[in-house]
Amino acid sequence: MATQEQQLFDAFQQVNRQIRRGLARSEAARGESEKAESSHSGVAPGQERVLQLLLRHGGSSQKELASRLRIRPASLSEVLSRLEEKGLVTKAQDPADRRRNSYSLTAVGQGIAEQLKDQRRNQGATVFEVLSSEEKAQLAQILTKLDQRLLAEQGEDNKDSGKKKVFGADS
Repeated sequence: MATQEQQLFDAFQQVNRQIRRGLARSEAARGESEKAESSHSGVAPGQERVLQLLLRHGGSSQKELASRLRIRPASLSEVLSRLEEKGLVTKAQDPADRRRNSYSLTAVGQGIAEQLKDQRRNQGATVFEVLSSEEKAQLAQILTKLDQRLLAEQGEDNKDSGKKKVFGADS
């Protein structure tokens, strides 16, 4: 017989799969409409996360972005290069520290990031519309607590989350 924790984990994984499937369907539909409209080329999920961070935080170094994404800076290098090639991101040398580059959104990149943000907001609204405001607040607290526990177990220092709420904030 499965423990309560295992049942919760299984339920969480099932919801996660359903959300990812919905996002994949949405991505496929967006890709088809973009082809029809001859708009920007597709943005991969990892690239989308970088665009969203730059939209939220403005110019950031590769190290800062990697920290916020919780990945190694070397893993981010190719993503940034591809975004630069697509004309969505620019790289500029930091005048205060010539060894550091700052990455920012171009006008086109900002437009795409805004579109992606709106799509995520709409998807989130659809997924969570079945919950009351109180349930949404409880879920945000629970997810924040789980996120902080997982970060602590991994020994990562997430300076961005600190004591602030990771989930439930409008970003």
